[in-house]
Amino acid sequence: MSKKKGKFDLTKLVHDGYLKDGETIYFVSNPAMTAVVQKQPNGEFKIKTPEGTTTVHAFATQCLGSEPPEHASRWFRNMKNETLYQLWHAGEEDQYAA
Repeated sequence: MSKKKGKFDLTKLVHDGYLKDGETIYFVSNPAMTAVVQKQPNGEFKIKTPEGTTTVHAFATQCLGSEPPEHASRWFRNMKNETLYQLWHAGEEDQYAA
């Protein structure tokens, strides 16, 4: 899990219930490009793409063909059209509200 406060952490999003193991995420510019959230043997979560298991940042770079101009989490959404960026910051807001 992320030890840095405010750092994007896919595993934390799953543990906090914002994403689920096996959930499909979609590239916002081309929803045909998808990945599946997948638990790794070490307990962390990454995404499974047709090319293999990777990070959100690496897949965003692959989909865009260059470094993402903004945080990579802005480039993927769930079925509810919520971006990973929105889910990440919703989780932070919930943490500070407690």
